[in-house]
Amino acid sequence: MMYAWKGLKNNTFAEGQIEAENKEEAIFVLKKDGTIVTTIDDDAPKKETEAKVKKVPRGGLKIEDKELLLFTKKLTTMMKAGLAIVPALEMLKVQSENPKFTPIINDLLLQISAGIPLSASFEKYPTVFDNVYINLVKAGEASGNLDTFLERITLNLEKTISIKKAIKSAMMYPIILLCVAVSVVGVMMIFVVPVFVDIFGNAGVELPVATQIVMAMSDFLRSWTAPIILGAIFGVIMVIKKALQRNLPLMQKFDKAIMKLPVLGQLISDSIMARITMVLANLIAGGVNLIEAMEIVKNSIGNTQIQSSLEKVKRDIFSGKPFSSALRDTKDFPETMCGFIEVGEETGKLNEMLTTVSLYYEEEFDNSVDSFSQLLEPLMIVFLGLVIGFILVAMYTPIFKMGTAV
Repeated sequence: MMYAWKGLKNNTFAEGQIEAENKEEAIFVLKKDGTIVTTIDDDAPKKETEAKVKKVPRGGLKIEDKELLLFTKKLTTMMKAGLAIVPALEMLKVQSENPKFTPIINDLLLQISAGIPLSASFEKYPTVFDNVYINLVKAGEASGNLDTFLERITLNLEKTISIKKAIKSAMMYPIILLCVAVSVVGVMMIFVVPVFVDIFGNAGVELPVATQIVMAMSDFLRSWTAPIILGAIFGVIMVIKKALQRNLPLMQKFDKAIMKLPVLGQLISDSIMARITMVLANLIAGGVNLIEAMEIVKNSIGNTQIQSSLEKVKRDIFSGKPFSSALRDTKDFPETMCGFIEVGEETGKLNEMLTTVSLYYEEEFDNSVDSFSQLLEPLMIVFLGLVIGFILVAMYTPIFKMGTAV
């Protein structure tokens, strides 16, 4: 039986016909020949499909990391089982429970049916598939081992989600404590302190400075000017934030200062180094040259100071300087990282060393998260105790004085 097929061979679009007993055999033969099958036995006219593709809106859609991870895992499993891309995506569209993701998968099907490569289809959704994801898919298409590179993407997503989850877990307890502190202080200032104000006013005693401060704060929070002033402060903060984002030198200084903070700075630095080495290892293993890989990594990092340093490293490598030396010259990368990379360059096992460094910094990140949690939790408890204690002492001191006078 003859089957019409479309796919990628040697990183270029190809199509043709093949004789086989069934689709599975046809896909197996084509894959053995180094072809990534996108569609097989597709009777839809190409022009009609292209017209449908052009009509699909591709706004700033955003999908959760967990949803993208599940999509990638399922696609990897199906392709390893010998399924072509189009049947695999059709199954994923049926299985998708997210109403936002279903139209995206449907659009991917239309694009691939029109002869557009999978990586190019993903590029239409930059808010869903980042440049690391897309470039690893390109490497898979070029090598004919897309399923292997989808496994790398899955691993990359799992580690990224793990890092984000660790940061959220470390911040959850302190945030809850802070919310409790603000709520308790707010209730005391708005409802409890005014009762004491009436008592002190009728008693006519001289109030301590601490009591006067608490009463003044209570009057402020209960006045109509409080929301206006607090709103103005919030507005100033947002203006400063926008100004930082527009002024690259200032933003770089801010990001550099954040990385020098005690405990928190180490946590941020470890997460960035783990991300850089993990992505580099995957890209280099995929056959992406180092300079191009550095550009991709630079765009995947949010810290502007590190972005600037990576750009300098990329230029130095292009000029012929060793990777490890270029990293050292920026003064923004730890000696441990530079040393491992230097060993990788000398032994010709850079990819293995990058993987080793990535695992090392993941462990360091976990340790930094534990240290941050252990330090922040007692500090928040002490802060909460001091604030509430100060208010109570300020309110009860005049009462003790009144009792002594009697």
